[in-house]
Amino acid sequence: MKKTLFLPMLCALAFAGCSSVYVKTDYSESMDFSPFKTYAWLHAVQPKTGDARLDNDLTDARIRAALNQTLPDKGLVFDEDNPDVLVAYFVDVTRRIGGNTMAFGMGYGQRGRRYSAIGYDTAIYDYEEGALTIDIIDAQTQKTIWRGSGYRNTYSGSNPEKATEIINSSVARILKKFPPK
Repeated sequence: MKKTLFLPMLCALAFAGCSSVYVKTDYSESMDFSPFKTYAWLHAVQPKTGDARLDNDLTDARIRAALNQTLPDKGLVFDEDNPDVLVAYFVDVTRRIGGNTMAFGMGYGQRGRRYSAIGYDTAIYDYEEGALTIDIIDAQTQKTIWRGSGYRNTYSGSNPEKATEIINSSVARILKKFPPK
């Protein structure tokens, strides 16, 4: 491979990793999830956080639509009157500091001699990390039986289709681990 293509490909791979969703889950190990067939929303209206970035009707509608689309694939059907489980979600944005160090080398020959230099470049930057947490709550006991959280760099663009795509993808990745096996 040509050396001139190596650095751009390395950067593309590094930035591709930044846009993925990191998922963590927790659940009650003693819980049998097979009897749960119906769900309803814990909050008919999403509670306000006081953060204008998070208290957004458009984001709320996108998250609820993504959950309503994904939960039936997990064996849960919406039933507001007689739910087995309640579904809640929470969003948060945290400012983070990151950094990357890249080593590079150069070499060339002249009259039989080879010269080389190695350098390091460190970039420090701040970014916002968004978190989406989805809780599945036993409707009878009101106890959380499953929690999934997804973390990724926030999207600050003005493209509604891209925002919907990110939310749909994040919900699908989080719920991929539900129900636990």
